[in-house]
Amino acid sequence: MRYRSTLPVLTLGFLLAVSALGQHHSMAGKDDYEPPNGGDPGSPPAGCLGVQAKITVGATTTFSPQTITVDAGQPVCWTWTGMLHNVRADDGSFTSGPAADSANFQRTFNTPGTYGYHCQVHGNATSGMRGVVVVRGAAGGEGPGKLDIASSTYSVTEGVAALTVNVARVGGSDGVATVKYATANGTAKTGKDFTARTGTLRWDNGDLNPKPIQVPIKNDTSKESAESFAIKLSKATGATIGVSSTTVTINDDDSPSGCAGALAAPAELRALGQSPGEIRLTWGDESGAASFYRIERRQVGGTFEEIAAVPSGVNSFTDSGLSGNSIFHYRVRAEGADGLSAFSSIAAGSTDGQAAPCDDTGKALCLKDGRFEAAIEWRAFDDEAEREAKRVILPESPGSGLFSLSPRGETQFLLNVLDGCAINNHYWLYFAAVTDVEFTVKVRDTQTGRTWVHLNPGGNVAAPVRDVDAFATCR
Repeated sequence: MRYRSTLPVLTLGFLLAVSALGQHHSMAGKDDYEPPNGGDPGSPPAGCLGVQAKITVGATTTFSPQTITVDAGQPVCWTWTGMLHNVRADDGSFTSGPAADSANFQRTFNTPGTYGYHCQVHGNATSGMRGVVVVRGAAGGEGPGKLDIASSTYSVTEGVAALTVNVARVGGSDGVATVKYATANGTAKTGKDFTARTGTLRWDNGDLNPKPIQVPIKNDTSKESAESFAIKLSKATGATIGVSSTTVTINDDDSPSGCAGALAAPAELRALGQSPGEIRLTWGDESGAASFYRIERRQVGGTFEEIAAVPSGVNSFTDSGLSGNSIFHYRVRAEGADGLSAFSSIAAGSTDGQAAPCDDTGKALCLKDGRFEAAIEWRAFDDEAEREAKRVILPESPGSGLFSLSPRGETQFLLNVLDGCAINNHYWLYFAAVTDVEFTVKVRDTQTGRTWVHLNPGGNVAAPVRDVDAFATCR
């Protein structure tokens, strides 16, 4: 059996230390940042402890969640550590101030509406690292509210099968509400460039979920300039209309600009289990030129197939209807006027497993007094068969353990689970390896069944991993 040589195991500690340092991105000059303003008086609690509406950022460039809905008068708290970030309203009404690698920022929203914000280091008001706070009326829905199209502009390419536009009910949810919608010709024409759509959207009493409008986009072989059409709301009942129309621009896909590499592959793709049947994907847009993202999925050992396409600016997708306790692989690529980007790196995600005691009789490590169960499967370069890694228990360190990913038994992998609940209400996960084989790490919270997985494709020495958002299962 051919097996790649590995680094000395003593470098494990060095790799783990490097991973803990995080990554610092270049930031704008100091003059580009305003002093803190618009936040609640006083200092928010460390890690936003005790604040119900919390938005977290780990060593990533994504707010989690990207969209949060609160009641009027309810505080929202942002918290991050390990990477340079800040928070600034798109309209400048509030900011946490200059970027910092560890901070908390809190603001109470008293007026119903939709508030966009972004990180000035990694985004702006229209692209990159950004999010939305939706503020309902007092008491979670007093009054009928208003009906808003989520964005006043959309941009797609001809190759996209359909565009999805969401209509939100904000500022109240009392009573039944309906609104009619219809597409309208512009320079883009019905039947030639898109399929006309009309219909009625309905919200029941207390319903604040957005309602989708789907418009099929037609593809042709003619070389043409960008064309546009509109989607309009009218004749609302039970609520008023806020943002009543949006303009959709269709970009031609038959005459690439010739700018090689104009679309960069989406970065930092993550796949995190949400339930026994759901996995949530998040990623970053490196180019800013994408119109859509195409998402592909495969089962372990299977073939990738496209499962969805979402418009630019969303940067997240929840895959649902999946089987429980199962691992899936995902990859994403961007689509724009110049065609398709390369695929992102592959991310592995798992639906929730069983809430059951750790199996300490097999190949798994039981960490944190049995709270977490960790196991690894690996594959040699010249063999398709998967092998279970051999565990090495460290009695003096109940949160850590070692694994061997070698037929000769060398120790090559260090894994550590840390309790970060007092800081950001998560358990943290670190690992470092000195091997270049393909392997999959699987860690299960035995109390909740939530399962964290990571795939190393193999071929290069595995990079250290530091995930401070690994388990939002503190109790």
